[in-house]
Amino acid sequence: MKKSKATVLVCVTGQRDCDRLIRAGKKISDSQSIPLQVLCVQPTSSGFDADCEELEYLRQTAKNADAEMSVYFHDDAPLMAVGYAKSVHASHIVTGMAEAPVNGFVEIIHKLLPRIPISMVAKDGTVYNICPVTKNDRKTKKLILQN
Repeated sequence: MKKSKATVLVCVTGQRDCDRLIRAGKKISDSQSIPLQVLCVQPTSSGFDADCEELEYLRQTAKNADAEMSVYFHDDAPLMAVGYAKSVHASHIVTGMAEAPVNGFVEIIHKLLPRIPISMVAKDGTVYNICPVTKNDRKTKKLILQN
Protein backbone atom coordinates (compact mmCIF):
# COMPACT_ATOMS: atom_id res chain seq x y z
CA MET A 1 0.00 0.00 0.00
CA LYS A 2 1.38 3.39 -1.01
CA LYS A 3 1.58 5.92 1.80
CA SER A 4 0.00 9.29 1.04
CA LYS A 5 2.28 12.29 0.91
CA ALA A 6 2.17 14.84 3.74
CA THR A 7 0.85 18.33 3.07
CA VAL A 8 0.89 21.80 4.59
CA LEU A 9 -2.67 22.87 5.41
CA VAL A 10 -3.63 26.56 5.48
CA CYS A 11 -6.92 27.39 7.24
CA VAL A 12 -8.50 30.63 6.02
CA THR A 13 -11.68 32.39 7.14
CA GLY A 14 -12.78 33.76 3.80
CA GLN A 15 -11.47 37.29 4.44
CA ARG A 16 -9.29 38.89 1.79
CA ASP A 17 -6.36 39.46 4.17
CA CYS A 18 -6.04 35.70 4.66
CA ASP A 19 -3.85 35.78 1.56
CA ARG A 20 -0.93 36.30 3.97
CA LEU A 21 -1.67 32.85 5.41
CA ILE A 22 -1.49 31.26 1.98
CA ARG A 23 1.84 33.00 1.29
CA ALA A 24 3.24 31.80 4.65
CA GLY A 25 1.99 28.27 3.95
CA LYS A 26 3.64 28.34 0.52
CA LYS A 27 7.00 29.20 2.10
CA ILE A 28 6.65 26.26 4.51
CA SER A 29 5.54 23.84 1.78
CA ASP A 30 8.41 24.93 -0.47
CA SER A 31 10.94 24.54 2.37
CA GLN A 32 9.67 21.00 3.06
CA SER A 33 9.05 20.14 -0.61
CA ILE A 34 5.49 19.03 0.08
CA PRO A 35 2.14 20.12 -1.41
CA LEU A 36 -0.01 22.93 -0.08
CA GLN A 37 -3.76 22.68 0.64
CA VAL A 38 -6.07 25.56 1.60
CA LEU A 39 -9.25 25.07 3.64
CA CYS A 40 -12.04 27.55 4.31
CA VAL A 41 -14.82 26.54 6.69
CA GLN A 42 -17.84 28.85 6.65
CA PRO A 43 -20.83 28.67 9.01
CA THR A 44 -23.74 26.70 7.57
CA SER A 45 -25.85 29.86 7.60
CA SER A 46 -23.33 31.51 5.23
CA GLY A 47 -24.23 29.08 2.47
CA PHE A 48 -26.52 31.63 0.86
CA ASP A 49 -24.64 34.75 1.93
CA ALA A 50 -20.98 33.77 1.38
CA ASP A 51 -18.89 36.60 -0.02
CA CYS A 52 -18.06 35.08 -3.40
CA GLU A 53 -15.61 37.83 -4.36
CA GLU A 54 -13.51 37.23 -1.23
CA LEU A 55 -13.58 33.45 -1.68
CA GLU A 56 -12.70 33.73 -5.36
CA TYR A 57 -9.77 36.04 -4.51
CA LEU A 58 -8.48 33.47 -2.00
CA ARG A 59 -9.06 30.61 -4.44
CA GLN A 60 -7.01 32.46 -7.06
CA THR A 61 -4.28 33.21 -4.48
CA ALA A 62 -4.21 29.49 -3.61
CA LYS A 63 -4.07 28.57 -7.30
CA ASN A 64 -1.14 30.96 -7.80
CA ALA A 65 0.61 29.15 -4.92
CA ASP A 66 0.00 25.79 -6.67
CA ALA A 67 -2.58 24.83 -4.04
CA GLU A 68 -6.11 23.53 -4.14
CA MET A 69 -8.67 25.40 -2.03
CA SER A 70 -11.65 23.60 -0.53
CA VAL A 71 -14.63 25.40 0.98
CA TYR A 72 -16.96 23.65 3.42
CA PHE A 73 -20.07 24.92 5.19
CA HIS A 74 -20.12 23.58 8.73
CA ASP A 75 -20.89 25.08 12.14
CA ASP A 76 -17.97 23.43 13.95
CA ALA A 77 -14.96 24.86 12.08
CA PRO A 78 -12.24 23.37 14.32
CA LEU A 79 -13.70 19.87 14.12
CA MET A 80 -14.10 20.14 10.35
CA ALA A 81 -10.50 21.40 10.03
CA VAL A 82 -9.19 18.49 12.12
CA GLY A 83 -11.03 15.96 9.94
CA TYR A 84 -9.77 17.63 6.79
CA ALA A 85 -6.20 17.82 8.16
CA LYS A 86 -6.29 14.07 8.77
CA SER A 87 -7.69 13.38 5.31
CA VAL A 88 -4.88 15.31 3.56
CA HIS A 89 -2.18 14.01 5.94
CA ALA A 90 -1.30 17.51 7.14
CA SER A 91 2.16 17.68 8.66
CA HIS A 92 1.96 21.42 9.38
CA ILE A 93 -1.03 23.76 9.83
CA VAL A 94 -1.09 27.51 9.18
CA THR A 95 -3.79 29.76 10.66
CA GLY A 96 -4.33 33.40 11.50
CA MET A 97 -3.79 34.81 14.98
CA ALA A 98 -6.78 34.67 17.28
CA GLU A 99 -8.10 38.10 18.16
CA ALA A 100 -10.39 39.03 21.02
CA PRO A 101 -12.76 37.41 21.59
CA VAL A 102 -10.79 34.19 21.17
CA ASN A 103 -12.93 31.52 19.53
CA GLY A 104 -10.74 28.54 20.49
CA PHE A 105 -10.08 27.41 16.90
CA VAL A 106 -6.32 26.98 17.30
CA GLU A 107 -6.60 25.56 20.82
CA ILE A 108 -9.04 22.86 19.72
CA ILE A 109 -6.94 21.91 16.69
CA HIS A 110 -3.82 21.70 18.87
CA LYS A 111 -5.65 19.60 21.46
CA LEU A 112 -6.96 17.15 18.85
CA LEU A 113 -3.77 17.09 16.73
CA PRO A 114 -1.01 17.64 19.33
CA ARG A 115 1.78 16.25 17.14
CA ILE A 116 1.27 18.68 14.26
CA PRO A 117 3.08 22.03 14.39
CA ILE A 118 0.85 25.07 13.98
CA SER A 119 2.04 28.42 12.64
CA MET A 120 -0.15 31.43 13.39
CA VAL A 121 0.35 34.48 11.19
CA ALA A 122 -0.45 37.88 12.71
CA LYS A 123 -1.85 40.75 10.64
CA ASP A 124 1.63 42.32 10.50
CA GLY A 125 3.07 39.07 9.05
CA THR A 126 4.78 37.92 12.24
CA VAL A 127 4.62 34.12 12.56
CA TYR A 128 4.12 32.47 15.95
CA ASN A 129 4.56 28.72 16.29
CA ILE A 130 3.05 26.02 18.46
CA CYS A 131 5.46 23.12 18.37
CA PRO A 132 4.48 19.60 19.38
CA VAL A 133 5.92 18.13 22.54
CA THR A 134 8.51 15.48 21.73
CA LYS A 135 9.37 12.37 23.74
CA ASN A 136 12.57 14.08 24.94
CA ASP A 137 10.55 17.09 26.14
CA ARG A 138 8.29 14.76 28.14
CA LYS A 139 11.29 13.07 29.75
CA THR A 140 12.72 16.46 30.67
CA LYS A 141 9.42 17.52 32.24
CA LYS A 142 9.32 14.29 34.28
CA LEU A 143 12.86 14.85 35.52
CA ILE A 144 12.14 18.44 36.48
CA LEU A 145 8.94 17.46 38.28
CA GLN A 146 10.75 14.69 40.20
CA ASN A 147 13.44 17.03 41.58
